[in-house]
Amino acid sequence: MREIFVYAVDVSLLDADDARWLRAVSDARARHIREYRRASDRRRSLGAELALDAALKALVPDYAPPPKYRYLKNGKPELLSGAPRISLAHAGDFAICAISDLPVGVDIEEKDRRSPMPVREWVGIESYLKLTGEGLSGSFRTLCAGEDEIFLLGRHAAHLARAELGSCLICAASDEPARLTVVEVCAFSEKFS
Repeated sequence: MREIFVYAVDVSLLDADDARWLRAVSDARARHIREYRRASDRRRSLGAELALDAALKALVPDYAPPPKYRYLKNGKPELLSGAPRISLAHAGDFAICAISDLPVGVDIEEKDRRSPMPVREWVGIESYLKLTGEGLSGSFRTLCAGEDEIFLLGRHAAHLARAELGSCLICAASDEPARLTVVEVCAFSEKFS
């Protein structure tokens, strides 16, 4: 079985307005962070790149910070090197980065989030839409998320792997069955200095 690692940063104590953090992220992310009006959005945006940085430091031997990536036309992040594959998400007090040698899409949602669709199903559907790069403009009304599979018009479309983190549900979608390993990263450790 293949593996998907999810690196998670608790953003509740981050100060995204602190210039030291902005020096630790890519120029594009620093500009993006400054564009947000709400402090909580700035923290989550910063946390997503800190999670990506931690994942690359742990799993890519020749990695040199800051992360070098771009967003494809559909909004899907891609490392400039092409591999490994990544996906970013955030909700509540967490920002996460999924990283794998498989194509991957990841989502995180708060368990008590108000939604017309059950959160457990929604997190599966959104992870699949991130895997395909369709995003919410995609065909989400034709999708149904089971516990470990997602179906498109009643046919198998992808595999799902799930985990919980604090008050949140995490789901990763991939083309092959994969084990999901969540690694919590402390943003105040020496990894980020």
